[in-house]
Amino acid sequence: MKVRDVVLQDELAQVVDARTWTFPINLVDPVTEIKVWMYAQNHATGPNAAGPIPYVIDEVAVIDGSEVIASLNGPEAVALYAFDHARMPMHWEDQAGGAEQFWCVPITFGRHLWDPSYVFDPRRFRNPQIRISFNLAAVAPVGANGYASGSARISVWAKVIEDGATPRGYLMAKELKEFASLAAGQDVTYLPTDYNIRKILVRAYKAGGRMDQAITRLKLSQDEDRWIPWDLEASDFLYLMRDWFSEVGLDLGKVASDAATLEHYGGARAYVGAVAGQTDEIVGLGPALTNTVTAYLITHAGAAVTAGKLRLNVRTRTPFDCYCYPFGDQDDPASWLDVSGMGNLRLLLTQGATGYTEQIVVQQVHPY
Repeated sequence: MKVRDVVLQDELAQVVDARTWTFPINLVDPVTEIKVWMYAQNHATGPNAAGPIPYVIDEVAVIDGSEVIASLNGPEAVALYAFDHARMPMHWEDQAGGAEQFWCVPITFGRHLWDPSYVFDPRRFRNPQIRISFNLAAVAPVGANGYASGSARISVWAKVIEDGATPRGYLMAKELKEFASLAAGQDVTYLPTDYNIRKILVRAYKAGGRMDQAITRLKLSQDEDRWIPWDLEASDFLYLMRDWFSEVGLDLGKVASDAATLEHYGGARAYVGAVAGQTDEIVGLGPALTNTVTAYLITHAGAAVTAGKLRLNVRTRTPFDCYCYPFGDQDDPASWLDVSGMGNLRLLLTQGATGYTEQIVVQQVHPY
């Protein structure tokens, strides 16, 4: 097998602070992964309170005319990559004024990065393109304590199998639905039954929130409860995820004053540690019961610190507040959820709190 890494676009300045940018995939060999790198600089007046770069990415998509081959927002793409590959994509977060940040937001098409069978084959499509939508002001206005205007840059890389691929199909991941959470009741979503399903991902997010309070129970039902693959309390689902997935890590640069609340992006029950970023500084953390943690910063003399630097080291199985259910042996397509013959497949999410944004993603296997 011959594999090569190709830079399709190198740090292209976006000039504007919000846009949808489309870029042609001018390749003929099968592609196992597309990496979208986004860079942005903090405004000189910091710290940057506009959230991590995935929060400003509304969509990373692969399209062919009107056909959508893959479509995820930044947190969904990063979380799915972590569930698929047992590691976080490369990232650098630094909230300090004037500092640069970057995140890799990948789209993968195979079971692993050298999968010869499940790949995106550009020759099977007429006009394949990458579509990226972003808004640097999605969380906080551009300017002081946000991102610097005009600082966004995007790179696009592809991992290409030049020789040795035998394409059978590709993994296709799409967001099906986004909605605001409710205080009670059930949200019912009819999942697609056109192609077999490998994973289902559900995100329940608000800053300072707990995903198991937004969604208190998860149930999957075929044909009006003829078969129920799972019907679990959210807390039990989270415990099972400890068996299904390995921990993944984030390394985050923060700027905070004593008793500040910081997001760690690790969802529920993450392990969070901290290292001081200045010599005359002692850092302690409160419990990470939500997707935020309280940081306590004092000097060696015991005085409260203002705008101190620290780094958070996060270990989690629920990146970006995402539940995930893997069907079968993830290397064996025959064990994934076979939807043939199903009348319907419903995902029922019992609601428990308002103020959250909930999203549903399905990863299917699309044959050629």
